[in-house]
This record gives sequence, structure tokens and C-alpha cells, in this order.
Amino acid sequence: MTKKRNTDFLYFILALSLYSVFFYFVMASGRSLDFGSYEPYKMVIIKGWFRTLLISLLAMVLALIVGLVLYLMSESRFKLLHYVAVIHKNIIFGTPLLVVAIVSYYLIANSMGLRNKLFVGSLTLAFYIGAYVSDIYKGAIESVHINQWQTAKMFGFTKYQTYRYVVLPQVILTALPPLAGQLALTIKGSALLSYLAVPEYYNEVNNVIQTNYKYVEGYIIMAAGYLMITIPLIRLVRYLEVKLNYKI
Repeated sequence: MTKKRNTDFLYFILALSLYSVFFYFVMASGRSLDFGSYEPYKMVIIKGWFRTLLISLLAMVLALIVGLVLYLMSESRFKLLHYVAVIHKNIIFGTPLLVVAIVSYYLIANSMGLRNKLFVGSLTLAFYIGAYVSDIYKGAIESVHINQWQTAKMFGFTKYQTYRYVVLPQVILTALPPLAGQLALTIKGSALLSYLAVPEYYNEVNNVIQTNYKYVEGYIIMAAGYLMITIPLIRLVRYLEVKLNYKI
């Protein structure tokens, strides 16, 4: 516990030092920060922040499901499913998220009559991040040594029991850190949905910036808003790692 507190204190001091250096350069440039100009737009910004939170949560849940489905498809003996999963991942790995988002909404979603930008944006993020989550599942499952599979079979475990009591606990521990990284990328990637005119956090703050021309203040607010989502997520993942290690 003492070691954890020391580490947290070190992170706090480091963050404080970085912010101090940042504000030093801002002041050295002769600028004076004026956050008061954002006061009339606070409700617009707060609503945009909650939309980003909603999009991120929905996309993260869907990405976990999409990733699992893609992994099962890629491991399937049915060749059509296998090749569909491989083609999907190759397209995603070789295409920027912005391009995927534009194609998804203006071509695919419009042709299907889908007009809800929040839903389409969340689904696009899920299918994009899901390709990476699929590889995380694959790496985590393959990290379980073959001897453990054979031992479970020797003791008469069913396939379900093997996954439930042998494979799944180890897979969760192995997958949690990279999953946290991908989920954080989902949150930051939601900013690209502004190109679809989705009224999310980045888009709303950027619209205010274009109105009052307070760029530095706007980007500070923007950074703080994203950190309010990503830092608790990272802390939660670390907490789960500790709890799961303890139980296992």
C-alpha cells in the first residue's frame, strides 16, 4: 500500500511539474489566460462532454463484442467466416479512422437510411477498434500454455469448464492492459466524429474557439475534459488487475 501511495504521489508531482512548465511558457509568450469567455458556452460544452462519454461507452462495449466475434470468425473452420474476418481486419489496419468514419456515414449509413450520427459514429468506432481487440483476444488466449489445456482435459473438464476456470482468468489478466490502451484510443478517436458534424466534445469546444478565438484556453479545456474520462478508466483497469491477481 505504501509503495502504491508513493507511486501515486510521484505521478501527481510529475503532472504538476508538466502543467507548471506549460503555464510558464504561456505566460512567457505574453498571453493572459481568459477562461471567462467560455462561461456563456459552458452548458454547450458540458453537453458535448456527456455525448462523448456516451459515444465512448457505447463504442467500447460494442468493440468488445465485435472483437470477440471477429476472433471466433478468424478461428472458424468455415472458410467464408474466416476470410471475412481477415479481410475486415486488413482493411481496418490499413485505413485511417477518419476515412472509415466518412465512408461509413456518407456511403454505407446513408444508403441504408441511417441518419442518427451518434449511433453510426459509435458503431463505426466499435468496428474499427474491434479489429484490434480481436488480436488482443487472440494473443491472450494463445498465451495460455498448451499443457494447461491438456491438464484440464486429463482431469475431465468440459470445454466450458476449461474456458471458465482455466483459460478465462488468465486471458482477462493478459488482455486488460492492452484493452485499456484500445479503450482510451476509442475515447480520443471519438474526436474524429466531428468531421461528421457529430455534436461531441471536441466539436463543441472547437465551435466555441472559432467564435471567441481563445485557442489556448479552448485546448486546455479540451485536454482537461478528455483526461477526466481516460484517467479514471486507466485507474479502474489497474484496480481490476490487482483484484483479479489477488483472487487468482
